[in-house]
Amino acid sequence: METLRVRVRQLLEVLNERVYGKEHVIALSFLSAMAGESIFLFGPPGVAKSMVARRLKLAFRHGTAFEYLMSRFSTPDEIFGPVSISRLKDLDKYERVTEGYLPTADVVFLDEIWKAGPAIQNALLTVINEKVYRNGNNLLRIPLKGLIAASNELPAQGQGLEALYDRFLIRLLVGGVEDVSDFDRMVLSSDESEPVVPEDLPVDREEYAEWQRRISEIKVHYSVLEVIHLLREQIEEYNGRIENDASGVPYLYVSDRRWKKLVRLMRASAFLNGSDTVRLSDCLLLAHCLWGEPDQIDWAAEAVMASVRKSMEGYMLNLASVGRELENLKSELASVSGLNESRDPALQLVDNFYYQIEKARIPGRLLLFADDYQNLNDRGRLFYMHKDKYKTNCYILKKYDPSMRNKVPQSKIYSLRRGCRSVLVNDYEYPLLCVPGGDAVPVSGGISEKAVEEKFIHLDRMLSNVEGGCRDLLDAEQQYCQEHLFLSAKEKEKMVRMLQAQQGAAGRYRNEFEELKHAYRKENQEYPSERPEGGLFGASSR
Repeated sequence: METLRVRVRQLLEVLNERVYGKEHVIALSFLSAMAGESIFLFGPPGVAKSMVARRLKLAFRHGTAFEYLMSRFSTPDEIFGPVSISRLKDLDKYERVTEGYLPTADVVFLDEIWKAGPAIQNALLTVINEKVYRNGNNLLRIPLKGLIAASNELPAQGQGLEALYDRFLIRLLVGGVEDVSDFDRMVLSSDESEPVVPEDLPVDREEYAEWQRRISEIKVHYSVLEVIHLLREQIEEYNGRIENDASGVPYLYVSDRRWKKLVRLMRASAFLNGSDTVRLSDCLLLAHCLWGEPDQIDWAAEAVMASVRKSMEGYMLNLASVGRELENLKSELASVSGLNESRDPALQLVDNFYYQIEKARIPGRLLLFADDYQNLNDRGRLFYMHKDKYKTNCYILKKYDPSMRNKVPQSKIYSLRRGCRSVLVNDYEYPLLCVPGGDAVPVSGGISEKAVEEKFIHLDRMLSNVEGGCRDLLDAEQQYCQEHLFLSAKEKEKMVRMLQAQQGAAGRYRNEFEELKHAYRKENQEYPSERPEGGLFGASSR
């Protein structure tokens, strides 16, 4: 696999000889061809879009190319070949002479693609998707590896071009040379010849077929599927905003077929980068595949990076779980602290931290942090219902934050106000569980802290596991990203910054945990209570 990556890197270096500012375009065009897909280059004339196709042809041994500038007067004869007069005359068969035209080319470049007529467009749908062309009564399997289309405009709405536009998996905005040094070298260059590719670098047809088989075997970790799940949620939210503001901006639509092809594109990226598994860095390529309008390009890039970050925190590093457990521990310790300060002796404390809400019509217990109850007032505060995975048939009302709006359904959000040994949920009063005897029961001499200690031990183990795998995993992902063949320098920089932030987050959680443990130890010196010998806070702790 490493030998393959080195070969691909060397091949891309040759293809990019005397190329200025278009190295990333050529790399992604090569990737799309290796995945058996097509790419659309959107940009003004004179920015080397056709050069990309001519260079891509050199990646294939004995590769052939077909190039054509479309117009509204273009005919299928000019793209797929003229009708064979002899076969029509002698055999009464309507077939085309395809040699030298699109059906026999490895690489195809079609400029001003949207100006093609319906007959050409319909034929291209099958050519791009199934790699077959119907010539008369014969269905030809064509050698097409990659089709590059270009235009300085997007397909017009309502002209039936949506299906053809959807066939182009990668979409790139291509402009002029931006870097000043690249621009100077470009205008001063007088060598317009194609580079000479060493004999051992181009991909022959047998290799290409073998690579297609091996790409299909590349593994996909669930963290990558989670990136896709998060992106689908963000697209749904984006379309909801578009619908509400009625701005005329088109919806983002990603078909099931397109998602399937996107997974194959990432598999191809991982394979060519020498990995047997799709990595999160490969997911950054999705940013070039989700937008339909230029105004959506920045949104797509931000959505992909946000999804990668959330997936890494949740599934690769388990940082999200550590953060949640740390917040839960803070809430529970706050309840302990608040109850040490002031406690209604008539209210029954449940599981050391909670008050139980009675007469709620749910299949189980409904609990509320005692400290949260004490902080309620007449104005009301929003809470959401959370099913506790550690307790059977147990639900907890937790404080709601606006950042949770995409995760918590509106039906599970409630307004709470404090009553007299009761709580008002959406203005309906529910009593709290009280101890027998009510006011006659004296204040407890203390709260059992065994559960708190167990949570400290559990969280300490979680942090240790995260810290143990975090550095190796992040270092490996960072190296993979920095050596990635198909990411731009800007994409690599963003990914590396995100990876370093994750590593810093693990350290911050450890520091916060240690500070919390120290503060709790100090507080327990002020409010002593019985606890087991040894353990996290026993005599052996330091």
